[in-house]
Amino acid sequence: MTTNPIHLYRSLLREATYLPLPQCRTFIKSHITTSFRRYLPKYSQNNHEEPKSRSGNSLTFDRRTKLLHRGRKFLSSLRRANEGYTAHVEKVMRMTYGRIGPRRYALLEPWLSIPVSRDDAQVSDQPFGSKSDPNNGTGAGIGPEGKTPSRQQTNQGKKSDNKPESTTLPVLSPRREAYFSSQLAKYDISPNMRALLVSQAAEQSKFDRSNRPSNKVKPSFKPSPPTTIWGTPLPPSRVKNLKREWYRANVVGAALPPLPGEEYKTLHDLVSGKTPFPAIPQRRLRRPRAQRSEELQNAEEADRQAEVILEGPKPGIRFKDYTDGRPHKMTPRLLRHLLSRSVLKQTPFVKLNTTPTATTSEPHGKNRPQNNNLLAFHWDDALTRERYETSKLTSPITQSQSDLLFAS
Repeated sequence: MTTNPIHLYRSLLREATYLPLPQCRTFIKSHITTSFRRYLPKYSQNNHEEPKSRSGNSLTFDRRTKLLHRGRKFLSSLRRANEGYTAHVEKVMRMTYGRIGPRRYALLEPWLSIPVSRDDAQVSDQPFGSKSDPNNGTGAGIGPEGKTPSRQQTNQGKKSDNKPESTTLPVLSPRREAYFSSQLAKYDISPNMRALLVSQAAEQSKFDRSNRPSNKVKPSFKPSPPTTIWGTPLPPSRVKNLKREWYRANVVGAALPPLPGEEYKTLHDLVSGKTPFPAIPQRRLRRPRAQRSEELQNAEEADRQAEVILEGPKPGIRFKDYTDGRPHKMTPRLLRHLLSRSVLKQTPFVKLNTTPTATTSEPHGKNRPQNNNLLAFHWDDALTRERYETSKLTSPITQSQSDLLFAS
């Protein structure tokens, strides 16, 4: 462990001051200071004791080595972002506006903490349902009354092939039923979260390839496969594990929460051009080198000529040097496009849905709404839609264009 934490901390703060956006500079500086202060000792300790974090946990040598390695990687990413590598600039922007990183979890927390109503829990994608529909709950191993059906019960409607059933699934005790019900209830989602996932799943195909999740978001939980290899319902423990994996992968791991209203409006105006772009900070010029003597200059020139004779001329800039990206000059136009495709395109704008919901006719002549959700999600990148609206794609071509296209 040769890295000095003080030097690493100062280098990170120095690179954070040169980021192109003031929001990025503020957030990254706060992220750096918070990350370092988390591991500062709360009280003074003896030199012979092992260093501890603020929580009282000891920091072993391996743990300190990993933390410093993570800090060096983040410093390299900030340097690349300041040099103009678009992948690293997008990473900083996505961290700032909560598309990845710790802020995404902070924005997602209110959507996770909303309790699910009892009526919604009955209609939700729980593994409780009729035994005749495998997609409606037979894969849970729990029947409509909360009991696990035996193998004989699952094969009641089938013709027996004169093969006696040797084993049956045991019926759960009330205590086990209550336990599995409480475990499944931990991974229930609210109607607002389900509406957000449905909207994100419909919009995910328009995300940029380098930034979108690897798999499509699944708004509802359905056990796959719904039955075991013997055709019986899945055990409750397996259903619980499957739902936990679905919750972590699709809700906690992939959901994109909306930004606060004022912050979203400020970002949208910045990308659309309504608000002038802030000035991009410039790095200070390095101090010029001291004047070298004539003898030293002659010696360096002789070494350079000798290297050319022995090894040949060195190649210039090649394409393989930029296979992982190339530096760009930070301009307002480039930053608008980066913000549009990496942040704004993946940020929904939430508003109340005032339009009447669709209704279905009941046998008794009454109408009931199909969807009681009052939230509507609008995904707008502030550039593409306006470009499509202003461009006259259906207008006839001019005579000069016709001559260029169809000239003989």
